[in-house]
Amino acid sequence: MKISIITPVYNGEKTIERTILSVINQQPESQIEYIIIDGASKDDTLKIINRYANKINVIVSEEDKGVYDAMNKGISQATGDIIGIINSDDWYNEGALKAVEKAFLEKPDVAIVHSPVKNYVEDQLFSTFLPGDLEYLPFKMTIAHPSCFVKKEVYKKIGCFDLSYSMAADYDFILRAYANSYKFYRIDNALASFSLNGMTGNWANRLKLIRESWQCTTKFVIQYQKHLKIQHHFFYFKRFLTEMILIPIKFIDPHIIIKIKGFVRQRFGKLSSDRYGAW
Repeated sequence: MKISIITPVYNGEKTIERTILSVINQQPESQIEYIIIDGASKDDTLKIINRYANKINVIVSEEDKGVYDAMNKGISQATGDIIGIINSDDWYNEGALKAVEKAFLEKPDVAIVHSPVKNYVEDQLFSTFLPGDLEYLPFKMTIAHPSCFVKKEVYKKIGCFDLSYSMAADYDFILRAYANSYKFYRIDNALASFSLNGMTGNWANRLKLIRESWQCTTKFVIQYQKHLKIQHHFFYFKRFLTEMILIPIKFIDPHIIIKIKGFVRQRFGKLSSDRYGAW
């Protein structure tokens, strides 16, 4: 088995070294192919990448159309059986690739492996995202993309990331895989850690993500699950309205909602919203 890891990066001098080290320090039995796609960074990103050039198989540095374009370039270069994508402000946890290797070897019918993800704010562990139920994918991204490892054959059959989405192309891809009946498997231990300082962190991007998620899920529901149409519209109306109501709170402390949810879970147990993924 060969595992290809792709890191898209642009002006990531503050975090790229941690990401690189989290990949090259993994020790699975399988061969690792590491591919870094840099979008012609203007800072010292490329200088840092070149420090580790002897442990990186492919380095591309050129202008691109954004993070998903960089991911697509990496996928086209990948020669592994399994592909993982880790952004430049995220990182793999110790033993992640060993766990992935074990899962695919023991479950050859599985096409996508995923897991919980640890969430950090300013380098401090804040919470852990727990994946929701796959049956709710037509409403919301219930798994964390940084933890996903996908057989290359899936990309060959259903295509890569749709560049018409600037925030939700990973969700669109997962929906297409789900629609094509590929088998998912969840590993209980967190494979990756995710920085909540990333591009989905501010409220403007949150609203854009909701809009793009609505677009790709509407297309999915119309094509595959028309019986969910009314429920789907109501879900997104409520989701958008909730986000608008919470903007003032998030402006004061963008992570206060997660803190409140954690407190409620401790007192009363699992929330109904956790079926979509629990922060």
